[in-house]
Amino acid sequence: MKLSAGFALLLLLIQQGKCQEAELKGYADQFAGESLIIRKISNPISGDSEVVDTLRIEDNGSFRQRIKIDQADWVFINTGIYRVTMLLRPGYGYEIFLPPKTEKSESDIRNPFFKPVFLHIRIKNEYPLNDTSITMEDNDINTRIFRFDSLVAASNYRMVEAMRNHQAIDPDSIINSIEQHFKQEADRYFNDYRKFRYGLLRINSRDVGLQYIYEKYLWTDISQTRNPAWFELFSEMYSEFLFFYSRTDEGKSIKYLVNRKQDLHALKETLMNHPAVPDRGLAELIIIKEIFESYSANYFYREALLILLDSIIAAPEIEDHARYAEGVKKYITRLNIGQPPPEFRLLNKENVFRTLDDFSGKYVYLNFCTPDNYSCLKEFPFIKAMHEAHKKHLTIVTIMVTGEIENMTDFMKKNKYEWPALFYGNDEKILQDYKVRAFPTCYLIDPTGKLLQSPAALATEGLEQQLFKIMRARGDL
Repeated sequence: MKLSAGFALLLLLIQQGKCQEAELKGYADQFAGESLIIRKISNPISGDSEVVDTLRIEDNGSFRQRIKIDQADWVFINTGIYRVTMLLRPGYGYEIFLPPKTEKSESDIRNPFFKPVFLHIRIKNEYPLNDTSITMEDNDINTRIFRFDSLVAASNYRMVEAMRNHQAIDPDSIINSIEQHFKQEADRYFNDYRKFRYGLLRINSRDVGLQYIYEKYLWTDISQTRNPAWFELFSEMYSEFLFFYSRTDEGKSIKYLVNRKQDLHALKETLMNHPAVPDRGLAELIIIKEIFESYSANYFYREALLILLDSIIAAPEIEDHARYAEGVKKYITRLNIGQPPPEFRLLNKENVFRTLDDFSGKYVYLNFCTPDNYSCLKEFPFIKAMHEAHKKHLTIVTIMVTGEIENMTDFMKKNKYEWPALFYGNDEKILQDYKVRAFPTCYLIDPTGKLLQSPAALATEGLEQQLFKIMRARGDL
């Protein structure tokens, strides 16, 4: 039988007290025999994600798997050019359709700016895990959110076009017309989700201030940082907030408090002079977000921003903020000299997973290359000479960016290159983590695992001579 939205919410609340699992099932013969990684955003500020589980597709294409989750959360699966997302809630199962299997092209693979096509997973039906005979076919939470987002996107486009053509438009009437489709909703999560999305519409209308947006659309009595609609509204509202507010009379002390004093307490109090920043918790979240977005700019001293992050990590207003601040610090300093570089776990030529720790104790020359890039091909003979001359003190590690691991193994074997080569395809974030914008890109790591050159000189640019001077200065020769 089908289930009303109100009764569904009641069942959800009962289930959340008993069961902290969700279930995915379905049939996807295009992925038969494969394992798909399920991830979620672990830090909404930096965009870092973490693995939730692995969805294993049987050889006949069927799958049915329980997934442990602690609360309603958005998850995603990368499948070739697609990134499919959905909302998972404890106590519920979902019969889903996965998209067609469309692999990345070779140019997509080598493009560090590649962005996947975002899709909402199609749901056949949703059902409570305690009674799978009850289904919400065509009325599940994901389908309702997708329909709502489609209406909002179309309305936002019309509103922007009207403003561009200097036509009068009433955003409240647009919101009311959308809301007519969802009058009977009893689901708290979906009601909040719609409210946050309407806040974005009002921001785009540019006819109300931040205080109005905060009080009517952003404010909530429970933490919503895991809700993408809330966080998108928050990010849009407080974009470059420190920079612009510091240019007002009320916020003129901000630059001094950051650059000279690193006084987190006084900085929060100053932000709270703004009517759209009513409490210290929100002020703290704004500071973390602004540090992440402004670290590469020159308006604030980088060292001062890192000190503020350390203060938040040590004594946050809200527990999650310490984790966000720690993630932001790790992200913005990940390639600084003296810092450990981003971790990875990649397959080598022998189909064995290797990590950076496996190469500790020697200097490591980490280079990102492709097997057919002219600049890379020009480097390899020089890298080979370095490997043969300095293998006692230096380990060469090539991360090969190519479509198939066989391309890497064949290339290394054909050219008799005997240093470690790792296949990049086991870590979808590695090109972003190492800011690979062109090939080759290289890094030099010392025996303790800290970055010495970031980025490092190429082998054809005299790296061998530079390394000799470094080792002699450090007493390694």
